[in-house]
Amino acid sequence: MRVSRAELAASAALFLLLASPAFAQLGPPIPLLPSPAGGTAPAPAPAAPAESAGGAGDDISATPLAPMDTSWVGILGPADGAFPRSLWAATPRTVVAAALPLLQPTTSPVLQDLARRLLLSDAVAPPGQDAAAGSGLADLRFDRVLALGRIDGIPLINAMPQTQLSEALDRDSVELRFAANDVGGACALIQDRAARYRDVWWDRALVACQALTGHFDEAALGLSAMRERKTLDDPAFAVLIETIDGHRRKLDKLPDPTPMRMTLLAAAKLPLPAEALAAASPAALAVWATSDKVPAADRLAAGEKAQAFGALPPGGLGLLYGSIDATAAEQSAALKGGKLPDDARGRAILYDIARANGAPATRAAALAPLLADARRRGVYATTARLVAPLVVEMQPASALSGFAGDAARVLMAAGHVDLAAPWIDLAKLPELRVVAGLARAPGSDEGASPVKDAIADLTARDAAAAPRQIDLLAALLSALGQPITAIDLAPLLRMTHAGILPGAALWLDQQQAAAGGRLGETVLTSLLLATAGDRLTVEPILLARVVSGLKAVGLEADARALAVEAALDAGI
Repeated sequence: MRVSRAELAASAALFLLLASPAFAQLGPPIPLLPSPAGGTAPAPAPAAPAESAGGAGDDISATPLAPMDTSWVGILGPADGAFPRSLWAATPRTVVAAALPLLQPTTSPVLQDLARRLLLSDAVAPPGQDAAAGSGLADLRFDRVLALGRIDGIPLINAMPQTQLSEALDRDSVELRFAANDVGGACALIQDRAARYRDVWWDRALVACQALTGHFDEAALGLSAMRERKTLDDPAFAVLIETIDGHRRKLDKLPDPTPMRMTLLAAAKLPLPAEALAAASPAALAVWATSDKVPAADRLAAGEKAQAFGALPPGGLGLLYGSIDATAAEQSAALKGGKLPDDARGRAILYDIARANGAPATRAAALAPLLADARRRGVYATTARLVAPLVVEMQPASALSGFAGDAARVLMAAGHVDLAAPWIDLAKLPELRVVAGLARAPGSDEGASPVKDAIADLTARDAAAAPRQIDLLAALLSALGQPITAIDLAPLLRMTHAGILPGAALWLDQQQAAAGGRLGETVLTSLLLATAGDRLTVEPILLARVVSGLKAVGLEADARALAVEAALDAGI
């Protein structure tokens, strides 16, 4: 195709026009559309924009974007069991803000794991705004991370955008770093934030770091300055600092045993007051349990509590138990007596016997009283997870038939249902088959006979406890959609329970959330329903509601694990 000089000139002129600054002010070029004749033609002109509020001559309007809400950024990936980013879809922010502070530490491993995934998953924040007065959602969330002793939540500190930081969150960050024995990280944060906040708490924190890092003159000067300003209304803190500085003092009580104060107590090499052990949070217990400045024997009780609350991994308690020296006479007495000494040292001796002896009979003889004691103390599930690696190493044999029931329960509590099967066969306890069925739904042809046999066996074993156990089994089986036709409900109709029921609002909200598929809201309200004090509730109707709710939102594996834990806790 030949192009004339005139066409070339016109094209050049058009190019210069398009490139000129004047043309740029006219807005984007009009796109060209194919014409009916095969060439191009101008597209229809767009409708004129509505006038902005700025005046008739202003034809451009802009809508500012709302700032991104990053209050639920997270650190878990798929391999960590993270919940989906739509975790809070359709759940009002006000509901989360009201329910979250009610979440408390628990000794239930299944509930601990659900709470961990809820708090640390990365999700779109629930819709709505933080209340004008009170803590923001990010503060409330991180406060629970600390309260539950989730030391694995420390990376969340760095994931939080600067816009979410507040004094409350910074304080919790300091305490969580102390809980992880990261004194350097805690003190670096204190040094950076103290000038910003200028508060008595930060003054004390600065003095604490000076004492912990060997700057004793600065610590003494800071303590003196606080006395002059009359801001040192804390005798226990002064005793801790002065003792670390070399002036031995006596400490009878430690009010408010936070991770930072427990770190100071360990550095001062003072004993842990009994009421501080009882009042300490899981994070504070973890500080004392893992401190190399405290003799192992003095850390046992704190280690047991920290492990029960999930703030210390089972292996950590195992290492602490293993550091206790016992005489041959003590070991022999622990095995021959058949009764566990009612203290942490006695439990440590039994655990160490089981760990150090590969002989199955000796290991079983040590583990049986340890597990019986755990059941009496209400920490069976966490103790089972501690000893599960030792049971996994054992092989079922007729000589171990008396231990078979314990072995099966330990393995099921630790999630090893398949490994429990041969032990269940060896134990010949039909109720254990039913518990295994809670973890892995049995076929319809298997359900009736084991349940009937289980009821008969439970009744023969303990006629007083059997009705409550059978009532619980009926509730759990029904919640999982399994038949309960094999259970005669007539004798159970008079069954009553003396537990405290939750408020109607919480009960209804959990049901509505589960029915609506609101995952995060269902998990959060289920955690509140399932917790009685610091333990898993024993109430069948509450457990059934929680199990069915988790199952309804797609968390069937968690629902079944919780059902197994509840059955084992009840002594089935």
